[in-house]
Amino acid sequence: MSSRKPGRPSKGHRVQYKVRLPLMLKEAAAEAARAHGMTETDYVAALIAANTGLEHLAPSLNQEVLPLQKSA
Repeated sequence: MSSRKPGRPSKGHRVQYKVRLPLMLKEAAAEAARAHGMTETDYVAALIAANTGLEHLAPSLNQEVLPLQKSA
């Protein structure tokens, strides 16, 4: 019998980091995250990682972005 819980694999030790952003910046980040097929958390982590030389600690932003189609 396994003691592991079902679901996504762990991304490792993480801490909560709260910031206050202008609404337009938060919305832009959410849209960009969707376009990259990422969560907002992973997108922001990838931006920070890319700008601090710690790319190995976050998902890559260099994924191919597929065009999104709006549903009716």
